[in-house]
Amino acid sequence: MTEIHKWSVAEAGLGLGKLCCAIGNFDGVHKGHQALIAAARKTAQQIGLPLAVICFSPHPRRYFQPDNPPFLLMDSYTKAKMLAAEQVDFMIEVCFDEQLQTMSPEDFVRNVLCDALDVSRLFAGADFAFGKGRVGTVQSLTEIGRPLGMVVEAVSLVAVSDTQVISSSAIRDALQKPDLSAAEALLGRPHIISGLVAEGDKRGRQLNFPTANIVLEDKLAPAFGVYAVTATVEQADGHAAFYKGVANIGKRPTVNDRGILAEAHLFDFDEDIYGRRLNLYVQHFIRPEQKFDGLEALTAQIGKDVTAAREILASY
Repeated sequence: MTEIHKWSVAEAGLGLGKLCCAIGNFDGVHKGHQALIAAARKTAQQIGLPLAVICFSPHPRRYFQPDNPPFLLMDSYTKAKMLAAEQVDFMIEVCFDEQLQTMSPEDFVRNVLCDALDVSRLFAGADFAFGKGRVGTVQSLTEIGRPLGMVVEAVSLVAVSDTQVISSSAIRDALQKPDLSAAEALLGRPHIISGLVAEGDKRGRQLNFPTANIVLEDKLAPAFGVYAVTATVEQADGHAAFYKGVANIGKRPTVNDRGILAEAHLFDFDEDIYGRRLNLYVQHFIRPEQKFDGLEALTAQIGKDVTAAREILASY
C-alpha cells in the first residue's frame, strides 16, 4: 500500500529524503494521471529515488467553492490504493489552506517543493498551474526550480479525440449522464464508489433484500438510479472477497431521510460488515431512481432489478 503523508506549510520538512514526484490533484487516478505517473516512475527507477505523488487536500475547488455540490471521484484511501497499483511509494497530501494559496510561485517552489519536500525530479501535466492566482506554469516550475537543483519535466495531456483530453471533469460529466462506457474508457476501469459501511434503518432486511450502505459525503454521485455492480468487501487481513450485486444510488425517494447513499444488495451474502470498507464497481445502469406508492411496489421492483443485475453480471 502506498504510504499516505499529510503535510502543511506550518510544519517542518517531511523528512522522506530526495524524491522523484508527480504533482496534481489526481482525482480518479484516470488514464491521464496514469501516464504522468508512468513518466515519473520510469525516471525514479532509473535514478534510484522513491516515487511520490503530491496532491492537495482539501481539493482546491472545494477550498474556493465550499458550497458547491459534492464532486470528488474518490476519497484519499481509494486514491492511495489506486496509486499503489501504479507502484507509487508515497502519497503526499499538502494541506490547501490560506497560507498555501497565497504563496507566490517562487515561494511555493523554494519553500514547499525544494526545502520541505526535497523534490529532486518533478513531473507535471502540461496544463499544471500553481501559486497565488494560478499564475505559475510548468515553465515557471522549470525556471525557478533549475537553480535550486530541481529538474522539471512537462508531460503532455492524453487525448481521446481531436477535441477532448482525459480529465476528471469529463469523467464527472459522463457519470452524471450516465455514460458508464465513456467514464470507463477515461478511467481505464469501472468507476469505484468506496467507503465504510454505515448503519442503516435495516429496511432492506425487512423487505428480504438486505443492503450495505455507503454515505457519499463529498463524493460525486452518478446519475441517481439502480446499477448492476461488482463489489469487494475488505477483510481485516487486507484481503478482499468478491461479490456481485445491485445498488441504488440516490436519495431513496420512497423511504429516504438520510441524504445521498449508495445502497447495495450483494447476492448470496448475509454478513455483518458495518464499519468495514466496501468497494462498489459501477458496471451497468439499469433504470433511473423512482418513487413508489408503497413498500409492496418497491419490493416487487427490487426483485426485478435483482433479476436484471444477475443477467447483466452473468459473465463477470
